[in-house]
Amino acid sequence: MSPALGWAAAAALVVGSAAAARLLLSTVTVRGGSMTPALLPGDVLLVLRHRRRARPGRIVVVQRPDRATGWRGPADLSGAAGWYVKRVVAAAGDPVPAWVAGAAAGRPGRVPPGMLVLRGDHPRSEDSKQWGLCPADRMYGVVLLRLRTGGERAAA
Repeated sequence: MSPALGWAAAAALVVGSAAAARLLLSTVTVRGGSMTPALLPGDVLLVLRHRRRARPGRIVVVQRPDRATGWRGPADLSGAAGWYVKRVVAAAGDPVPAWVAGAAAGRPGRVPPGMLVLRGDHPRSEDSKQWGLCPADRMYGVVLLRLRTGGERAAA
């Protein structure tokens, strides 16, 4: 193989890898205090666009529920509705915590397939306490790591 052909192949590999990474990875900037103290406004998160890794303890990015219909309306992962960053408390097959909205009103004892229980780390977070179970198809992705610390933590 000629050196020029080798460089061209390497360049194509780099471009292809970058395109694949862009399809799988994204960044999200935290814009609220619902995950304090773990995450603060301004923190930049690396998100894996993948729904199958939502397990209890993981932090995920989900479609913000509609004020009128909650998570019962259609899924819209365009970002137009906005995003929530929350921690998964329970996934399919796990017990539904008593504090979940609607849990006492005929909810099954276990989280059904395709649903998640979400909670923010801050006590006043809007999450499954107000909105009930979140359909997994509302999930944009799983947070892999914090890329950059927000301004509030850096100033402290």
